Amino acid sequence: MAELIKYDAMVSAIAAAYEVDEVKDIRDKALALAVYARQAKNVENERRACEIRLRAERKAGQLLNAAEKHKGAASTRSRPSTALRLRDLGISKDQSADWQKLARVPESQFEAALADPETKPTTANLITEAKPKQRPVDRDAISVWGHITEFKRNGLLDLDPVALRAEMLDFQIEDIEALIPAIIKWLEEFHYATTGPRSIILPGK
Repeated sequence: MAELIKYDAMVSAIAAAYEVDEVKDIRDKALALAVYARQAKNVENERRACEIRLRAERKAGQLLNAAEKHKGAASTRSRPSTALRLRDLGISKDQSADWQKLARVPESQFEAALADPETKPTTANLITEAKPKQRPVDRDAISVWGHITEFKRNGLLDLDPVALRAEMLDFQIEDIEALIPAIIKWLEEFHYATTGPRSIILPGK
């Protein structure tokens, strides 16, 4: 019961804090408590200490985010802590970056991770899980994108088509001209997919 009261008190203190150094102090104490609980093989207390640490890091990230937004802005409402440098607070740049990312994890996702009895949440895992999952890209889509963008990347769009045609052999010209209608139709259908029906207007038309 005493441990539960201490846990609730620390959660309340984190929620009420408005200074980064206050939250950092709670975070450091929770980190030490987790070590003690691990040594004592008290799984429940270790998990609670871990939760306190994560809540403190998230709150610190929220405060650091707010400080970044108001950095350099003259305001009589600014708290003294916003002017403190990270090293004055005993926070590394990597910690600051991670905690600010943790602050951007949706609250529902953050709370669900802490409540899941099957997993032990960590700062890195919470940040990784919150990242949008990128779906696999179709191989044909990659191939088409690569070939089309090569026109710009290799400078082909900068070449004079009239002068280029004059240097080609007859069979090369015939092959290209035979493909032009099919290419235009394909590009129009691709264009329709996002903009709706509208014919591609070629230069000179």
